[in-house]
Order: sequence, then structure tokens, then C-alpha cells
Amino acid sequence: MTSHIADSYHYTDMHGLAELRARTQSGSAEASDEVARQFEALFIQQMLKSMRAAMPTDGGLTGEHTRFFQGMFDQQIALDMARGNGIGLREQVMRELTGIGADAGSMSTGVLNMPVHRIPVMRSAIEAAAMTDASKAPEAATVKDAARAARAGDVTTADGPWSPGSPQEFIRDLWPHAQRAAKALGVAPEVLVAQSALETGWGRHVIRHGDGRSSHNLFGIKADRRWEGDRAHVQTLEYVNDVPELQRAAFRSYGSLAESFADYVNFLQTNPRYRQALEVAGDAEAYVRGLQAAGYATDPAYADKILNILERGTLSDILATLKSGTLPPTS
Repeated sequence: MTSHIADSYHYTDMHGLAELRARTQSGSAEASDEVARQFEALFIQQMLKSMRAAMPTDGGLTGEHTRFFQGMFDQQIALDMARGNGIGLREQVMRELTGIGADAGSMSTGVLNMPVHRIPVMRSAIEAAAMTDASKAPEAATVKDAARAARAGDVTTADGPWSPGSPQEFIRDLWPHAQRAAKALGVAPEVLVAQSALETGWGRHVIRHGDGRSSHNLFGIKADRRWEGDRAHVQTLEYVNDVPELQRAAFRSYGSLAESFADYVNFLQTNPRYRQALEVAGDAEAYVRGLQAAGYATDPAYADKILNILERGTLSDILATLKSGTLPPTS
């Protein structure tokens, strides 16, 4: 049977794209698949555009008309590739849109469990498409294989900012901060580690400033008018009526991991809308579902993704190992 959504699949049909967006509100698998294909086409198109820009401009084939038809040709190539097997991006986007994530314990695939606004490959492609200035945020720094002991302050290496190379390093570095914050909130520290793992891809994709500085924002807290501290501006995907929508937002920036945890505690305790979630903080599932119900994140699968990290065993297994060594016991 011919897909009605597929009828809208043409890069010059703006009405068709609007119709596609409206149909995705149904939440059907067909609509999600088409959204993923459209995004992959956009990514491929920007990749081709960057390749063209890197080519020499001298010669007789660089006129305005030539560039115009080359652009149309590249757009059609992008659509044809996305209609076929693509480059593998569609499958990742589909997993995110349908709330089906990979094992959170894997650093290579755990990013698929992230909330929509924190998918690094999406952020990279969208910035290329929607930003023309030099202030766009780069990807997270290259992971360095260096053992680090947990301590109260920020964590750095000889090679640069904090960038854990594994879930074990991520948990070890955050655990003391999570314990203190959890005690103040009345929640299990494992829940806070799981939430920060979801928001940052186990520390590999912490929001960064345009100059590469880390925001140390572990919980995806945005900077509203009340925030007087530093800010990091990035492109994000937010859900509006259950439909992902591109937005540019400012996120709070901190000087250390400890500051991020402290502000998370203050953010929840001073916001009346999170009162009900804090009242059930002793129940991990009730707590994270309470956060979602109060509007902490727009991703409709946000709570499920946190619980998925908690329940898969990776977090508890690593904690059991680390507690027997250098980590302090849960207070």
C-alpha cells in the first residue's frame, strides 16, 4: 500500500513537510520512520554541501547557475540515498523517536538512550544546517584513557577537560557528588547518576560552549531569565505536542561537577512544580515519573530511559565493583 506520508517526500514541497509534521502527531511508526528519513536526507545534504565548499573555486564550472543546479542535484542525491539504505543514521533516529534504546552500559551505543535534545549526531548535523556563524558548539573532546580517582572538586586530566572513557570512570567521578545531592533530596544516588548518564551519554556529550569549554551541565537544566550565571547556547530538539522540533536554547554552565549537582538540588527544591516528585523521592520510579509529569523534560520517554539505565544492571554492577575498592559506601 502506498504511504500517504511518502507522498510528501520532496525537498521542494514545503506544504508536504508541514503535512508530514502534522501527521507525526499520531505517533505512528510510519510517521516516525519518515521523520527519520527526512532527517537523514538533511544530514547527507549538509555533508555534500560541506564537500562542495571545500573544493577549489577557480575555473569555468563555478558560476552562479552551476552552483544552483549542483545544489539541486545534491539535494536529490540526499533524498535518493535516504530512500534507500541510507548511511545508518535513520536507524539511530528511529530508536530515539520510538523510545527504544541500546544498552546503557555501552559507550559506543549508549548515546541512543539519550533524550532527543542531547543526541550528539543530531546536534552536529542540525548545527551545520541551521547555524552559519563560528559559535556553534563542537562535539565532546576525544576520550582519553586515564584513570581518575573520585574527589570533591572538578575532574581534569593533563590533556584537557573531564571526559570519562567508560561508564566506570563516569560513575567513579560522579559518585561522591551524587551521594551528597541524593542525601539532600531524599533520593537514591543511583537515580541521579542514571539521570546524568542519560543527559550526557555517560559523560561523553556534555554541552559545550562555542570555544570548546565544558558547561559541566549534567542534568540538562536550561538557563531562564532567573539564571545569572554563565550560559552555553546550543541547538536542541524538543518535543512540542509529541513532535520533535528544532530550537536554539541556552543551558546553564558551571565551573565544576560539584556545582552542577548543587544547582540541580537547588533547582528542584526551589521550584514548586517539583514538590510532588520530591515527596516520593524514596521511590525511584515514582520520582523520575514525577519529574517528567512536572515538565522536567519534553521527551515523552524520558522517565522510561532513566529507569532503563537503572534496571539493566550495568550501573549496579559497576557500583558493586567500585564500592569494594576506592569508592565510599552509600550514606
